[in-house]
Amino acid sequence: MKTDNKNNKVLSTVIIGCAIIAFILILGTFLLGRKAGNDTKAAVRNVSLMYLSELAERREQVVSATLDDYIRDMDAALGLVEAKDLASIEDLQAYQLKMKQLYDLDKFAFIDTKGTIYTSRGTRSDIDQYQIDYENLTEPEISIKNPHSREKKVIIAVPADNLAVDGHTLTVCFMDIDMNTMLRNVSLQSDNSTTFCNIYTESGIALTDMVLGGLASEDNLLDAMKRADYERGFSYERMIQEFSSGVRGVVSFTYNGINETLYYVPIHGTDWMLTYLIRESIISEQINTISQSIITRSLIQSILTAVVLAGMFVLILFQQRQSTKAQVEREVSEAENRMKQQELEEQLAMQEELLEQEKKRVEQDNMITALTSDYRGVYYVNLDSDDAICYKCGDDFTLAFETGAHFPFLSTLTEYGNNYVTEQYRDKFFKFINPASIRQSLDKEKVISLRYLTKKDGRESYEMLSLAGVHKPDEMDDQIVHAVGMGFSDIDEQMREAMARSEELSQALKAAEDANRAKSGFVSSMSHEIRTPITAILGMNEMIRRESRDEDILSYADNINTAGMSLLGIISDILDFSKIEAGRLEIVEDTYSLRALLNDLYNLIQFRSEAKGIDLLIKADKNHSLRAFG
Repeated sequence: MKTDNKNNKVLSTVIIGCAIIAFILILGTFLLGRKAGNDTKAAVRNVSLMYLSELAERREQVVSATLDDYIRDMDAALGLVEAKDLASIEDLQAYQLKMKQLYDLDKFAFIDTKGTIYTSRGTRSDIDQYQIDYENLTEPEISIKNPHSREKKVIIAVPADNLAVDGHTLTVCFMDIDMNTMLRNVSLQSDNSTTFCNIYTESGIALTDMVLGGLASEDNLLDAMKRADYERGFSYERMIQEFSSGVRGVVSFTYNGINETLYYVPIHGTDWMLTYLIRESIISEQINTISQSIITRSLIQSILTAVVLAGMFVLILFQQRQSTKAQVEREVSEAENRMKQQELEEQLAMQEELLEQEKKRVEQDNMITALTSDYRGVYYVNLDSDDAICYKCGDDFTLAFETGAHFPFLSTLTEYGNNYVTEQYRDKFFKFINPASIRQSLDKEKVISLRYLTKKDGRESYEMLSLAGVHKPDEMDDQIVHAVGMGFSDIDEQMREAMARSEELSQALKAAEDANRAKSGFVSSMSHEIRTPITAILGMNEMIRRESRDEDILSYADNINTAGMSLLGIISDILDFSKIEAGRLEIVEDTYSLRALLNDLYNLIQFRSEAKGIDLLIKADKNHSLRAFG
């Protein structure tokens, strides 16, 4: 009876113990899965921010460069204005038509001091449709015409330096660019369903017809964001303040049940904000699917483990009943059970390690998937071991490796530089890929890039190599870059477009310089031609001064001599201006008489002052020297 009670007590203990173990295993698996999901979301957020920051910076540079190119085109066009182009309204219209054809513009117009607009087709009075301060404009200004309609226009205005034509003064020159044309030039289109690029004014008006990647029904970003639910640390008020102040920032929110992150950066020279939107819900759903699958498998494994443990305990109980007569057999049985339990714990530890490795692999795969959309090849490089791993590579790229393939980093890129990078860029390329140089540069910037020219199969093409530091959690304290992400991208088309535009501007500048030299030569030649008759007049006047005794005639002759010498000085000044423009002016220092200088000035303006009834008096300090040097 005592034995039965004892066995029943042991059986109850076994059942309770199995239940506790099963509960601990299931609860631990559930908590571990939740933690893995939260860690994955955090990793997705960090990768998204790095991805958005890089994309926004690069796209903002493209937009700023495009607007700067338009402004330079306007300055170059104004630099080509000649006097004949301002002779009449018809000549001005012909010049405008020529500039529109030269720079491929929709509209090239001027505004006078009264607000009248001069185009190549005639004049207009709808200045109120433009946001141009034509009375006070002193520097280039960019604005939007028709901001609330689908036919938006980008207006770029520059001061025109008060050009006079047909009795009117032109103060402002501006061009009119179709918004769709401008947006095509800066390539805002997205090639996937997770990231969207757009440009908004500081008041939230979209330059495209799509707000929040087409998810919002409103046509104004700030109005749409009122309906969003913001995550901790972000708010609508903070976003409004940063938008109105032109300050870069980021905001994470939920809109219509979709988790999104919006990164915005001001565009230089405008009141616009360039934004990149990433829909984290799409990425998170994929990650959650994987996490749920892992949790489900772990729960099944935990339940099976609990069943196995229960069976083991039942087996132990059975062995205890069978070994009550032999203490030695009982000890042996207990020893065997301890060994089996140890093996089981080792298996559990191994399973947890495999789960952790699977989680890191999923995080890494999603990070690479997000980063590789703009690159021909993406690699992970361990700088300490000189080991590189291929994560993505196009079939047409030279460094084509199988996904997951390992290769030596420095020797492979050195060989690539020797074989394909042109000689003028080769030294920069080798310095850029040096591990010590990489660490030093990444201490100052998060992402570093190098543009260079390659020659493959006889064809030259521009490429860009980008590097970003990759820090593991256990490496954050030493502040040393141990590994980097490496990406190659093709920038040949945009580089060649920039070079072609620079060549066009150089040719226009050369033409302007040639015209200026021709003008200087003409002025110099005419100055010499005018000197000859003036010298003859002064010579004949000198004969009158020597031979005449009439005081009136001598007074007239003195006035003729003074006026002639002044005219000769003006001609000399004109010749000096032509020398200045030709770069041949020589400055000579000499001693001159202050008395003679004041006398010449008096004789030059005496008759004008007398004709107007103005008394002309010159007072000189007696103590002042009558000779000066300069």
